Amino acid sequence: LEALYCSWMECCFTCGSSGSMDTMLFCVDCGEAYHTFCSMAPIHSMNEAAISGWRCPNCKLCEITGEVTEDETKLLYCEMCDRAFSMELIEPPLTQVPSGLWICG
Repeated sequence: LEALYCSWMECCFTCGSSGSMDTMLFCVDCGEAYHTFCSMAPIHSMNEAAISGWRCPNCKLCEITGEVTEDETKLLYCEMCDRAFSMELIEPPLTQVPSGLWICG
């Protein structure tokens, strides 16, 4: 009976645990579950739209073009909403990741 109950529980893709269900984020694209602390998502600064549109590390794409970037080092992640942007497409374009916090705002 316990195995049947556990088979219906979502498990974190990173750590495999089904504990701390109240901290789970679900990827809008693939549906995989991640603990906020395993995904390093800034959950406390994310609004409901950011949470419901969150993408896991495997599904991250440039929010400007809607395409997957071949070189992930050229993506800049917002510290508030965890969305990714191609550095050469933001205004002003960047050639390297800025030091400190970056917010897409």
